Amino acid sequence: MFCKAKIGLSLATLVLMVMLVPAVNASPLQIITESGGFRFAGLGNNGNGTPSNELDVFIGDSASRANVIDSVGGSFIAVINSLTFVQGFTGFGSEGTYPISFSQLLTVNGQTQTLDILGSLTIGTFSDSISVLSSTPLLFRFDTFTVAVSVLPVSIFGLENGAYSDFLSARFVVTPNDGDPVPEPTTLLLLGTGLAGIAAKVRKRRKAKAGQA
Repeated sequence: MFCKAKIGLSLATLVLMVMLVPAVNASPLQIITESGGFRFAGLGNNGNGTPSNELDVFIGDSASRANVIDSVGGSFIAVINSLTFVQGFTGFGSEGTYPISFSQLLTVNGQTQTLDILGSLTIGTFSDSISVLSSTPLLFRFDTFTVAVSVLPVSIFGLENGAYSDFLSARFVVTPNDGDPVPEPTTLLLLGTGLAGIAAKVRKRRKAKAGQA
């Protein structure tokens, strides 16, 4: 009888450990993103290649965001800059598409790296536009998880002289470093129920053998 009680207590302890330990590891992760911001003036020209510092100015305001994600991993999209494009007439003969590139500092949970971004400025006869095309993906590695950052393309069109706004965002993908996702509560419940069922069957078989003896 004492042996049966000991076995039952051991199984109960095992179930409790399996259900509680992963639950601690499954606490949500807070991902804090901070961008340094940028300002570029004189992107346009007067048709002779001379920059005009007051026309076609591209501004990205610094920003900070906090996102909470499950420790099993996943992704979210966060704004890294509020954008302003000051469009103006840059002179006849200045039409065309010009590549641009720039960098800014990006911080994720206290770790800072340089985000390099490619884009283009398109000057038309009556309207200009600026586009962010891509960036080199960044990897932020921490003790228990890794964050991959990829900038999302965006374009701002200026139809007449004035300031136009939009947002520069990035997709943040969070992956546990061990590669083993933390079990979800439903999975833990099923596992615990299964172990309890096995314990019940063991007791039933032992009772049947005792009765036959």
